[in-house]
Amino acid sequence: MADALEVGVFALATLGMASAALGLDRHWRDLVGPRWAASPRWTKTLRLIGVACWGGVFILAVREEGAGIGTLLGITALTVGASTVALTLAILSMRKPRRPVRRAAEAPKGMASGCDE
Repeated sequence: MADALEVGVFALATLGMASAALGLDRHWRDLVGPRWAASPRWTKTLRLIGVACWGGVFILAVREEGAGIGTLLGITALTVGASTVALTLAILSMRKPRRPVRRAAEAPKGMASGCDE
């Protein structure tokens, strides 16, 4: 039973980190797109869900393992959850095509050097 509870602690930590990340405008735009902006109420709700999950991580970990090891398990779970979400966001943001940057050589005539010819 302890193994299932530890898996639940790590899953709750990952869920908390993911919902807190989606509560930030930049990550919301990266995943959902700029056309659908998140409302302030929705971002606040996602952040509160994240904080509630973080609290649940520590409550479950301390209840199962005691104060010393439970705190260490909670911190480790939050670290693994944050790393998982960060890696997932990095991979998902790479799948989007970026707009090409216009270089000075490609600029229209007269714009590259700033003088008229």
